[in-house]
Amino acid sequence: MRIAVCDSGLGGLDIAARLWAKEGAGELFYFNVWPETDRGFGKMPPEERVQVWERAFDGIMKYAPDLLVIGCNTLSVVHRRSRRFGDPRCPVLDIVDAAVDICGSFLRNEPDKKLLILGTAETVNSGCYRNMLIDSGIAPERIDGVPLPGLATLIEAAPFSKEVEERMLAGFAEAVEKVGDVRRYALGLCCTHFGYVSALWNRIFKPAALLNPNENILKNVAFPAGEGGISVEFISKIPLPDSKISAMKELFTATPPVAEALEHYKFTPELYQVR
Repeated sequence: MRIAVCDSGLGGLDIAARLWAKEGAGELFYFNVWPETDRGFGKMPPEERVQVWERAFDGIMKYAPDLLVIGCNTLSVVHRRSRRFGDPRCPVLDIVDAAVDICGSFLRNEPDKKLLILGTAETVNSGCYRNMLIDSGIAPERIDGVPLPGLATLIEAAPFSKEVEERMLAGFAEAVEKVGDVRRYALGLCCTHFGYVSALWNRIFKPAALLNPNENILKNVAFPAGEGGISVEFISKIPLPDSKISAMKELFTATPPVAEALEHYKFTPELYQVR
């Protein structure tokens, strides 16, 4: 069995590591589909964002995965607006349903608490999660959101740096200005990078709960039992700085093949054409 996990960056590598840790036998591919070194999906206008994602999707399909897990909130939202949604070539599992499930379950079990959705501007401003939660029966006044552009990039560069903490403190100030006492809120970590710094969220925000969709997106996914274990291959559309690899691989000491795949990634600019 061949399972692909993709993200625009390295946040979804957390999901790949969780999948490897479930054991079994098969091939695990991780695709970093960030389009250009100095220009990510967040800098594209909405229509171009969809078109470029469709090309990235087609590039991944060349590897013939049996399942694609979109380990990126932004791309999951974009995918649902694209012509590749429901593509018959491969079943797709995106993180939208996982986020709605974990956040909705919390709100139903804790009727006196509220939810603060945190993510990229695309994720939060799309209203996707908010609308789906409202459709599931959650009262609109219990859901709010704060976009944190730039934080994922800072986390990738150095997860525990001063710059990351300063951006999170600025986000905390934005949240307080918008909703008041954030301690009444659970934080919906609707960016796969954000779970890497869970301790900082707890220290800075002191939330009612941390809700990380990375933890439940794979609840029905695993490699079949068998001989040979799980091989891991990392493919990137763009070159990765050595400093970023060094900083991020320390997060995967418990899953050595994932750390090794990151360190020895395959730079594959021909994965897809941006234009």
